[in-house]
Amino acid sequence: MIVLLACMVVLMDNTPKPWNIQSLGKPCWARQVLAGRVVKDRKTGREMFVLTNMNEATRAELIFIDPEKNTGRVYPAPAGSGSWALQEVSGDRLIVGTFYDAQFMVFDLNKMEWVKTSGVPGESYIWNLAQGSDGRIYGGTYGKGKLAAFDLTTYQVEDLGAPAPPNLYLRLVSATQDGRILCSFGTEKPTTLLFDPKTKRYSPVPKSIQGITGGAVWEGYFVAGTQAFRGEELEPVSPMPFPAPPVDKGGWYIDSTLTTPRTLFLRQGNRVYRYHKGDAHLELLVERDLRGGVLYAAMENGTLLGVRGQDYFVLKPNSETFKLHYIPGEVSPRKIHFLRADNAGNLWGGPPFGQTLFSLNLRSRRPKNTATVSDAGGEVYDATFVGGNIYAAAYAAGDIIRYNPKQKWDQWGKQNPQTLVSLNTRGYVRPTGGILASPEGLLYSGWMAAYGKYGGAVAITHPDTGATELIENPLGEQAIEGLAIDGHYAYVGTSLSANGLPNKTGEYARFGVIDLKTKQVVFRHEFLGTESVRQVVRDAKTGLVSLVVGGKLTLFDPEKRVFLTDRLHSEVRVTSYTVGASGEGVLYFGSDKSLYRCDLQTGDLTILATLPERIHAVTADAKGNVYLSCGDEVFRASSRR
Repeated sequence: MIVLLACMVVLMDNTPKPWNIQSLGKPCWARQVLAGRVVKDRKTGREMFVLTNMNEATRAELIFIDPEKNTGRVYPAPAGSGSWALQEVSGDRLIVGTFYDAQFMVFDLNKMEWVKTSGVPGESYIWNLAQGSDGRIYGGTYGKGKLAAFDLTTYQVEDLGAPAPPNLYLRLVSATQDGRILCSFGTEKPTTLLFDPKTKRYSPVPKSIQGITGGAVWEGYFVAGTQAFRGEELEPVSPMPFPAPPVDKGGWYIDSTLTTPRTLFLRQGNRVYRYHKGDAHLELLVERDLRGGVLYAAMENGTLLGVRGQDYFVLKPNSETFKLHYIPGEVSPRKIHFLRADNAGNLWGGPPFGQTLFSLNLRSRRPKNTATVSDAGGEVYDATFVGGNIYAAAYAAGDIIRYNPKQKWDQWGKQNPQTLVSLNTRGYVRPTGGILASPEGLLYSGWMAAYGKYGGAVAITHPDTGATELIENPLGEQAIEGLAIDGHYAYVGTSLSANGLPNKTGEYARFGVIDLKTKQVVFRHEFLGTESVRQVVRDAKTGLVSLVVGGKLTLFDPEKRVFLTDRLHSEVRVTSYTVGASGEGVLYFGSDKSLYRCDLQTGDLTILATLPERIHAVTADAKGNVYLSCGDEVFRASSRR
């Protein structure tokens, strides 16, 4: 077993003085909308489009949009970082379920203010909402996969347990026509159960709805998939109480998000149909490729409302026009997920979720935020630079995206930015190992397998064509958490993490060296007792490879293929999400609120500065400047001269 040690803190009289720390502002501005509804303004009677917006720095928000005037007003929430769950209930109230603190929040539509917050102890997500026969609002959680009930009179929360272990997600709850709650659990052992509010008991679903994970109530039926059900056993209704779309137009399904107790909505490809009980036929409202846009609600006249990234859109029945409108209302700065300096005077980064990039001109300090860089939702994890282009690796479609900031923006036209490849089609969605460019200009990125599966891959992508070769599970079925390269080898760290699964057991995190010519592993080591090997960096000056193993910094000599256990001697933990490397024998990282400089040749570790918040992302440029993020703010650290 290798004993891992970190750099020794220099306490001698000649310790360098603290560096200059200069705030560069709060450059990251992006929305992340995850739910929407139509409600009526209690004063004017006008239909308003209400959105839940994510903001980790200033808490979740409700955004009320008047679609006719294209105006908006923002109401910051008392809790939560964001919300997937939004529902109007009696008493002129909206109920919002939050993450990362699993709160039920109440918004009064008459007073236009928040009035109550009650949480589910120990849980972090409430995914969506459904009202039971007892009048309570039910929500499924993440953390332990529980069902929770929120009383609309007392505002008390009842924890109804986790009946389907080892599942961590109760991802979807739906009310049946008699007020029972259909609960869909995942992802370790997908399970669907019915909860009866009258008896407070769970039961298996009838055979008739096995395989159905969610639905809606319409005209006294439970509707889901392509069928209507009724009765205690949820028996299929025949003949169906609504007409089916034309067979020659392909498959179709009931849209449970848009469907209301009086209006049924069907989807068939790019088509959206509306139906009311007694109508002679389906009404085709629109036929439109939304390119990643999400329909959230419909107005009384059939106008459809949705969101695509930083924009919302209005689809009027039979209209040929489709226009994206920037979501109105005040925008607050977001936390910063990653940072990269392009060595051309700009700092780049992006938020956790929001699928955008920002750039900060280091001379003028003027930030620019892009619109959505991909049709898929999610976030950019990392970026690198080749030939004037920035190449981003993004979750959730496993996208590698090329963007030229000097050319005209045309993401809708698939020109700039342009998605070169989507690795979700090959089983990989989250770029946990980041992305970097090789000396010859190829793109190397490290990935975690798709949901419900352990594993990872190193992707080698041509920056012009998007042609991608995968080195799958090079160190076993573990996610790629760290990646560095030189002209001949890739240096890879792994973790036991997985999408939608608990950490893998029976194994430990690994480090390996891959011959890029043969694509074979030529060195492999497992770190006993450790769950992650991340932030793998090769230093050009010393030739050494640094890696963070279980939070501790260590060094690897690629030439001798040994770990340098005598070089580093401290218990300082690396807590920053990224580390900064200038390529000149120096490494920078955050440990809680402290910025450290590590001399890779001597092992000396120096505290350069203490920041007001925990340091998240760290990067360095070719001029020796270090940039770091704390919450929603960016700082530059430089030595005194």
